[in-house]
Amino acid sequence: MKELPTMQELQSFITYNKTGSFTLAAQTMNITQSAFSAQMKKLERLVGVKLISRSTRGSRLTPEGELFLPEAELVLDTLERAIQSIRLASKVERPILNIGVLRSLGDIRLNGYVSHFFENHPEFSVSIYDMEEEELLLDLRENRIDIALLYLPNNKDMSLYESKALREDEFVYYAPKIIDQVKEATLKSIQQFPLLMYPPKYFMYRTLKAYVGNGQQNQHIRGSRLSNPYTMIDYCGKNESGCIVARQILDALNITTGYLPLEKPFKLQVCFAYKKNNSKTETMHTFMDYVHQESPARL
Repeated sequence: MKELPTMQELQSFITYNKTGSFTLAAQTMNITQSAFSAQMKKLERLVGVKLISRSTRGSRLTPEGELFLPEAELVLDTLERAIQSIRLASKVERPILNIGVLRSLGDIRLNGYVSHFFENHPEFSVSIYDMEEEELLLDLRENRIDIALLYLPNNKDMSLYESKALREDEFVYYAPKIIDQVKEATLKSIQQFPLLMYPPKYFMYRTLKAYVGNGQQNQHIRGSRLSNPYTMIDYCGKNESGCIVARQILDALNITTGYLPLEKPFKLQVCFAYKKNNSKTETMHTFMDYVHQESPARL
């Protein structure tokens, strides 16, 4: 039988593509650069074509290497899924999920749901991480998290991922200290008072800035830029400021007063996003399906 590449050789090739460097790839694989280079030469010999173009200016995948990359990834993903399935079926391994939550979306609802989920699936282990959009998508791509809970991005390439819609968040104007002066939450009226915002690098900063328009500049977006909706809600409860926050978060915190519906409706689609061909596909769908079937309103 013709000799085939080893799993380590395929993994090294995939790692090279992620790092773009023989040195960094060798460090990631915890082997010497000469050993890594030997692996790539052997892989090219077994495949029969040049996969990596090398020169004094650096290296990059050849067109053949670009074609081979997704096939190599599929081989490893298939093996990982097979191992995961048999270990779970044999109860050798406890199902583990790592879930990242968009920081400005708020994780209090998901945390409450996970507690309920454990009552029905005690065999699972679930970890929740609070992240911002760029970190979420990076960790999802690098398999550091299995599922991301986020507002559906409208300016990102999501071709690597599957998504599962959960609900639509409706945003309101929360300003308990000044609500009597506002009366109606029009864009003009809420601009008369300080409006809390997120840091500029955040997804919700860009989204809210687009909502309030270019006229809402430094004069009224002033004071602290806060990192999550909970600190905003707490701040507005103590100071004459307002914030635009999902009504569902206020409901989860049992806050029933101090906010007004926005005259110009503002809603965002909440979804689960996960990488295609993930080795934990079965485990992930058990979790996500439970959300939909048992308690969609809990999120």
